[in-house]
Amino acid sequence: METKKKMGIRHLGLWISAAMLLGLFMVYLGIAIFFTNHFLPGTTINGVNASGKDVDAVEQQIIQQINGYQLVIEGREEKEEFLSGEDIALKPVFDGTLQKELKKQNCFTWLKALFETYPIEVETMVDYDKDALKRKAKGLEMMDKSQMEKPEDAFISEYSKEEGYKIIPEEQGTTIKLKKFMKALKKTILNLQNTLSLEEADCYEKPRFTSESEEIKDLAETMNKYVGAAITYQFGEKQEVLDGETINQWIKLKENHELELSQEEVAAYVERLAETWNTAGRSKKLATSYGTEVTVEGGDYGWRINREKETEALTKLIKKGKVTTREPEYDKWANSRNGNDYGSTYVEVNLTAQHLFYYKNGELILETDFVSGNDSKNWSTPAGAYGLYYKERDKTLRGEDYATPVSYWMPFNGGVGFHDATWRRDFGGNYYKKNGSHGCVNMPFDAAKTLFENIEAGCAVLVYHLPGSESTKAKAQDAAATVVQVIGSLGDITLDSKAAVAEARNQYNGLSDTAKGYVSNYGTLQEAEAIIAQLEAEIAADQQAQAEAQPVIDAINGLATQTITLEMKSKIEAIRQQYNQLSDAARGKVTNYGQLEEAERQIAELERQGNG
Repeated sequence: METKKKMGIRHLGLWISAAMLLGLFMVYLGIAIFFTNHFLPGTTINGVNASGKDVDAVEQQIIQQINGYQLVIEGREEKEEFLSGEDIALKPVFDGTLQKELKKQNCFTWLKALFETYPIEVETMVDYDKDALKRKAKGLEMMDKSQMEKPEDAFISEYSKEEGYKIIPEEQGTTIKLKKFMKALKKTILNLQNTLSLEEADCYEKPRFTSESEEIKDLAETMNKYVGAAITYQFGEKQEVLDGETINQWIKLKENHELELSQEEVAAYVERLAETWNTAGRSKKLATSYGTEVTVEGGDYGWRINREKETEALTKLIKKGKVTTREPEYDKWANSRNGNDYGSTYVEVNLTAQHLFYYKNGELILETDFVSGNDSKNWSTPAGAYGLYYKERDKTLRGEDYATPVSYWMPFNGGVGFHDATWRRDFGGNYYKKNGSHGCVNMPFDAAKTLFENIEAGCAVLVYHLPGSESTKAKAQDAAATVVQVIGSLGDITLDSKAAVAEARNQYNGLSDTAKGYVSNYGTLQEAEAIIAQLEAEIAADQQAQAEAQPVIDAINGLATQTITLEMKSKIEAIRQQYNQLSDAARGKVTNYGQLEEAERQIAELERQGNG
């Protein structure tokens, strides 16, 4: 029983639901039938609200809007101008287009239309005098070209130290695009709208670039990144700062907002850095170990900025907007940036004294004589400041006419370097003038070994001349060289050479004992003196023989003036006895000896005649 009751209630509920659905459907259908002759909700026709209206109502509304129609044209700078329907002979045009549009709509979509809009555009709802519209439009004050201001692009300001670069906003101007304006004007009139905002209708010429243009924003950001760079160059205790105040002068804007960081300007800045801070190849002051300051000219030791690499590195740093402290790229380095670039570690080479000193961190490590390049053959060791290239053991030095093995090789100027020279017995002095090297600095073996063990590549080598610092040995050698030259010029020795030989002896005797040891031809002087002594002895002997022979010569000459008789026999025999007592040398001087023999022959002949 109870089950039957429940089923009855269920059937009743179903009937009630069905009745409600049917009622709703009838309402839906009735409204749909209404919209067969009326426009759907949300419908506009050329901007005119046609929602729920039939065609007649819409046409009446259009007629009402045309009567007394006035259009307000809103321009920039709060300017307004007016145009009335009468100015352009505005009138309605109803040709059945509204009816056609009504038939196109689906009346059963009325429910959906409650939540949507249905704009309809038709061309034949109103009409106007097109020529009158053109004349009226061109006659507007805001259409006067002489009063129009052209739009200006947004641009980047000049650099300011406080703010960098800023975007200067664009100027919109008041230049109207005629075609766009006329199109918007016609559409506004056709839609019977009472207001035309030229701004909203996009009737103005626009700047190409605005402050919101990505190109302008990117440009400002990039330029500010560039000038935001701050590169502090460290040169020992001194600094040089490159920042936006200089960098901004290198930024160039090209066409189409292309940005260029002038490589010429960056390179010129690096060049100026090099001119200011490079020390390679420049003269250097040296307080010598002799208590005298010299200026070392020439050579390539010192700091030298690699212009190409530093220009490239600096460009990258600027473009990244880096704030950093750095040293420039170098292709040559020195020991110090404070004071002298060679610092307190260097080799001091005095070519005049043929003596060198090696200081390491201010401490004297080595002092030694050496022999430098041969001056007489133009192989002189060049003065200047150099850096040691490297050091090498057991090297064979080669040239056009030699191959010389050395134990310690330390080059500093092309093929010129320090090395041991075991073939030399002595160093220093003035050997370099005529018996020097091919240009290298020849050192005693132990000295070369000490230098090799303590020096490192890059060490400064300061080579100079210092007149007046000649060593005692050199002075002795120079003095001896003068005497050697005097002795060498004596030539063949005769008695006429006696004065020259005596002068050579006096100059030799005036030398110090050290200098006398360097007179290599002293034996020649001794030999010359011996020859002079011998010649003088021979002359003395000849004179003595002549004196001894002279009485005999005179006696024989006395016979020549007389006629030989037997009475003269004793006299002739006496002359013979005198002659026989002469020395051989004296006899040689009796050049008239034949006359004596003739006198003796005549005496013998006279005696034979008397006996017969």
